[in-house]
Amino acid sequence: MPTFPNAAGRLHVARLLLALAVWAVCAAAPAPARAAEGGVSHYILGAYGDFLMGYIPAGGFYVRNDTFYQSAHMDKSLKGGRAYAGVDSTMAMNLTKLSYLFDVPAMGGFLGVGVGVPIILNEHITGDLAADWNHKSRTTGLETPHHLAYGGGGDRGGLSDIFLMPLIAGWNFGECHLVVSPIIFLPTGYYNPKKLTNLGMNYASFDGNVAFTWLSKSKIEFSVNAGYMINTENQTTSYLTGNQIHADWTLAYHFNERLALGAVGYLFAQTTPDSGSGAKMGSFLSSGTGIGPAITYTVPVAGKELMLVTKWLHGLGASNSPIGDTVYASFAIKF
Repeated sequence: MPTFPNAAGRLHVARLLLALAVWAVCAAAPAPARAAEGGVSHYILGAYGDFLMGYIPAGGFYVRNDTFYQSAHMDKSLKGGRAYAGVDSTMAMNLTKLSYLFDVPAMGGFLGVGVGVPIILNEHITGDLAADWNHKSRTTGLETPHHLAYGGGGDRGGLSDIFLMPLIAGWNFGECHLVVSPIIFLPTGYYNPKKLTNLGMNYASFDGNVAFTWLSKSKIEFSVNAGYMINTENQTTSYLTGNQIHADWTLAYHFNERLALGAVGYLFAQTTPDSGSGAKMGSFLSSGTGIGPAITYTVPVAGKELMLVTKWLHGLGASNSPIGDTVYASFAIKF
């Protein structure tokens, strides 16, 4: 953690914090987009939002672990050629991220690599099936939506899609800090197009990310992680999810070097349409945004500094994408 000089006046801090909060909420207004396959992608709502997300304090080996529980609803969804009138889901996931950073004086910053291993502890999904595009007309031989009245769902857990961070680069410029970190998601999770409970997306994605942190002398922090995700085709369903832009932000006040309290939020939008023969619902629009509180506290453990983080994200609005609540409990430590 960086050291802080003497705090500015409480009134001045409160005014700045309020102004930034209003700006951040307005910036999170949902925008129209085209829907991803099943309404979801490798981007997990609010997963990138964190305290000091653009700040690397020193070189070394870092371990980060996130456990989160998500409860969400989606009005309609397309999975495996079947259109669902409503999908309800709950999921508990544990994500471990390992990274190693080198201090590189020649570049005036840090350079490293990382890997993330997500384990879905349990996923429970129920859906009301409305139509099946796998039904073929007896007269034309073509696939047409065949209306059904039953639903489906179940429970599943296990390895999800592992991701690689082949490059992590960071720089610190006084009160401003910057991290560049592209991510590659691999299709390692269980997938069956006939099931609602899939553990992976069955396609690879490239997510270019830039994180920025401003930590002022008056202990106010504003951090944002902006990313652009490029998806490959799901070969099983012949569905190509369009590219997506997403942003996670944090607005916080650091009471001292150990304790900080603030707000976190996310917003996402799709910039290109879905395509492929499996995209049978056309270009229906989607969008999503959410906000919630967050707190972090750093405790000394065996001569190391253990950073604890808790946050809750509540969906403010969504169209043709999941909306609900996500609660995170996380820790990070440098060795």
